[in-house]
Amino acid sequence: MGSSYIGRQPIVNERGSLIAYDLFSSSQSMNAQATATLINDLQSAFGIERILGKRIGFIRVDHRFIFHGLFTLLPKERVIYALLEESVVDEALCAQLEKLKGEGYRFALNDFAFTAENREKFAPIFPYLEYVKIDIPRSGQIKRDDVAQLKQQGLSVIGAKIESHDSHAECVAKGFTYFQGYFISKPKILENPSFSLDQEAVIQLWNMLQSDADIEHLVRAFELNHMVSLKLMRFINSAVFSLKNPVSSVRHVLTLVGREPLLHWVMLLMFSESHGSNQNTIPLMLMVINRTELMTQLLELINPNATKSQKATAYFVGMLSLIHLLFHIPHREVLRRLNVAPEIERALFEGDGFYGELLTMVRSIEILDSEGIETFLAKHSLEYSALEPLIASAMEKVNQFDEAMG
Repeated sequence: MGSSYIGRQPIVNERGSLIAYDLFSSSQSMNAQATATLINDLQSAFGIERILGKRIGFIRVDHRFIFHGLFTLLPKERVIYALLEESVVDEALCAQLEKLKGEGYRFALNDFAFTAENREKFAPIFPYLEYVKIDIPRSGQIKRDDVAQLKQQGLSVIGAKIESHDSHAECVAKGFTYFQGYFISKPKILENPSFSLDQEAVIQLWNMLQSDADIEHLVRAFELNHMVSLKLMRFINSAVFSLKNPVSSVRHVLTLVGREPLLHWVMLLMFSESHGSNQNTIPLMLMVINRTELMTQLLELINPNATKSQKATAYFVGMLSLIHLLFHIPHREVLRRLNVAPEIERALFEGDGFYGELLTMVRSIEILDSEGIETFLAKHSLEYSALEPLIASAMEKVNQFDEAMG
């Protein structure tokens, strides 16, 4: 593929609040040329604001890049340059890092195995770093005291490649500062799964909105769920939606914009209220926005004349692919409670049909699966140039939500 593209993975704190993004290049090899391409994309093709929003970004570099003049292309307060484990540590590198740190540039150590050999190797550059990212699967022997010693040297310790909630819990117990990995997008199944009262109420309202319930019954159902109605009004009137005039009631929403947008907002409300946090951005919410944006935009790219119904289906397949993460119960159980049509369930689990194909493509974009992306583009006779603005646009929409929600 001649074009490059950028992926990003959230780095969160102990409460699950988004702190930064780890940026990925489409290049399979991580070398000075790949880093230069990524920086060029951030600086020009995509734009750093579109990719990072208000967050900082981690960019992977090797020791050779530290001596490059490309540092000046990106604002030093927006990026952390993360040295690869393969980097050569010598006096020249230490001197250059000391010089650049004095000029305001910021550095980290990227995804390294916490071994005695590596601790000895990288100890000389620790004074010039702000963060160390520890590869959890390759660092089974790390102890709480080890983490404490790193923090005593002024380092923020990031647990990287955390694949499960149990592994995340272990990292929390050991005192890690931040966390990164696919555990964010995996459900934690509880032994006695249940829905909260608010979740039960929202599910009931969701099912009514999807059915032929008339407006009077809908309004009455919302009025009987005061807390849900209050949260919905606050959410819809937030800066996220940039409505010209405040919405004053559920009846106002229904008569002004109709059922479909209200269905979207009800489900987004559930994601925004997940984990009981109103003050901190929930990465899951931002994942939902990114996925639904890509689903609908890919649909329109392939079928510019797509109907409102087709767009709604694409949107909901994207959203429902993550809905189980809200409830912490098996995915199929959530879909059963939401009365999801069999064809949508097949799209979610088997990648069946057109919407399943769209979802598979979105997942390929999320993990930078170049082979999957190229297969999709070839099947639909698309050039990468048509895909790039969609990815950037979805990221920008996520950033708008991130900014509006504080």
